[in-house]
Amino acid sequence: MIIADLIAMWYFIIFFGLIPIIYRALMAIDFSKFFRYNSTWQIRLLVMFFSIIISFLLSFAFTYTLEKLYSVVIK
Repeated sequence: MIIADLIAMWYFIIFFGLIPIIYRALMAIDFSKFFRYNSTWQIRLLVMFFSIIISFLLSFAFTYTLEKLYSVVIK
């Protein structure tokens, strides 16, 4: 059961660690073409939303792979 706790801990570390990294990467993309002039808060909100989604997917995929690898190798 200690391995499951470690995997859950890694999930949160990866999830919260990836949010600012992905946010900065998405802010490098020019979204102003899709929005009206002076709509920066909408762009930032959209980028934050997408960065949370991408962080969730990547951290879930990593921890899911670790769990499956653990179940195949150990059990």
